[in-house]
Parts: sequence; C-alpha cells; structure tokens
Amino acid sequence: HTSMPTKAKVTLASEPTEKMTAEETKPEVKGIKMEDVEKHSSVDDLWLVIDGKVYDVTPFMDDHPGGGEIMLSAAGKDGTQDFEDVGHSPHARELLKKYYLDEFAGGVGSGKIATKSGGGGMSLLAVLLPILVVALAFAAKMLTA
Repeated sequence: HTSMPTKAKVTLASEPTEKMTAEETKPEVKGIKMEDVEKHSSVDDLWLVIDGKVYDVTPFMDDHPGGGEIMLSAAGKDGTQDFEDVGHSPHARELLKKYYLDEFAGGVGSGKIATKSGGGGMSLLAVLLPILVVALAFAAKMLTA
C-alpha cells in the first residue's frame, strides 16, 4: 500500500506544476514591460522603447542633437516610429547600442494612449491645451475690461 499513495502524490504534484509553469511563463516574460518603462519618463531618468529594445538614454539627454525634449515625447510608449520618421544616421543607431538595457517585453501603458504614434505627445497636449485656453480667456477679459 505504500507505493500506491506515493504514486498518487507524484501524479498530483506533477499536474499542478505543469499547469503552473504554463501560466507562470506569461508574467515571467524576459525583458522589460511597458509599465516599467513608464516609471522612467523624466528628464533625469528616461528609458525609450525602440525596435523591440529598451534603452536608458538619460546620459544622452544633453547631447541629443534634436534636444532632450524631443526624446521625452517618446517616453512611455513605443518610440520606434518616431525614431524611424526622423531618419537617424547609422552613427546614431550605433550610438544607441551604448544605452541598451534589455529586450522590450511588450505590454500596454497605464491607461495613457499606448499607440505606436502619438502616445506621449498627447498627454502633454492634454495638459497644456486647457491651460492655454484659460490663459487666452483671461487675457481677452483683461483687454476688453
């Protein structure tokens, strides 16, 4: 009778393990997820996703020929399209390798627009537009008063 329970234990132990590994492989994707990339989206801490890879471009912010601000507009989204649209030189692509962190594991942002083009820039516009409208309304009121 001792071999019978042991066999039952082995079968029960192996079944959940197989199911667990199938489910656990999803969260344990190699690479960096978008939710982690989003945590690094400021001037003094910036990670960018370009061509399925994540780069820490913080040290390059001051040296970027287009200015650091333009790189900030690709924060928290897939910046591949932005990078390609500009037409970066082979030298720029070579320079990028220096800032490589890890592969991009995919994922969607935290409710901000996570499309290939326009995600990061939209959030800035969403903040500045209402301020601009209020400022213009205030200016118009002062000029007509």
